[in-house]
Amino acid sequence: MEYTIKRSRRAKYMRLRVHPGGVVILTVPYASEATAIQQFVSRQAEWLKWAVRKMMQYKALPVSGRRDYLKFKEDARSFLHERVAYWNAHYNFSFRRIAIKNTSRTWGSCSKKGNLNFSFSLLFLPKELADYVVVHELSHLAHPNHSRSFWAEIAKTIPDFQARRQELKRYMPRS
Repeated sequence: MEYTIKRSRRAKYMRLRVHPGGVVILTVPYASEATAIQQFVSRQAEWLKWAVRKMMQYKALPVSGRRDYLKFKEDARSFLHERVAYWNAHYNFSFRRIAIKNTSRTWGSCSKKGNLNFSFSLLFLPKELADYVVVHELSHLAHPNHSRSFWAEIAKTIPDFQARRQELKRYMPRS
């Protein structure tokens, strides 16, 4: 099993992390010896095989972390403002603001106050998938749940939303 070793002066313990596409990163305390590293990886072999198989099904995005977030936040803001304006021309919903976030688990959300929140990573998805997320969150302005009427609202503008939703599951917001 291939993995990249990252030595850290702050790490107290060894940690394995498997990223989308099956990329394995092993973070170790700076002074860790090769023998200890090899023993740790050997003890984790079964879990590691399982995790790599699981993460191979996901597509990696070309960005992750705070540095990329700061670099692309304004591009994402422009892109998402434009996409919200485009889709909201059909719906004409009112909302308070659009926020661009550095989320690791969600693509977007809609608050009870009518704020739309989006991951900056949407900038790096295929446009039709980013549009699905935008319409999904806009639809929450009218239906703050996942009821039949909510899905019908999405289907008004994106009839193939189910296929897009399935494809979106192959991506992860960031690692």
